[in-house]
Amino acid sequence: MNDDNPKWLRRAGLANSVGMVLVISTLIGGGIGWIIDKTFNTKPIWMLIIGLLGVAAGFIEVYKIVVEIAKEEDRDEDQNKWKKT
Repeated sequence: MNDDNPKWLRRAGLANSVGMVLVISTLIGGGIGWIIDKTFNTKPIWMLIIGLLGVAAGFIEVYKIVVEIAKEEDRDEDQNKWKKT
C-alpha cells in the first residue's frame, strides 16, 4: 500500500474542517451574543459584535489550518527531493 495515502487523507480531513470551523465559530459567537442580548434586552448589539468576533476567530483558525497543510506539503517536497538524489 502507498505510504502517501495517510498524508493525503490527513490533509483532506484538515481541508474539510475549514467549513465547519467557520460555521461553528460564527454560530457560537452569535449564540453567546443572542443570550447576552436577551438577558440585558440590548437587541441586536451584542449578537452582532460577538458574532463578528466569532467570524474573526473562524478565519484565524482557517489560516492556521492552511499554514499547517502548506508546511506538510513543503516537508513532503523536501523529503522527495532527497529520495530522488
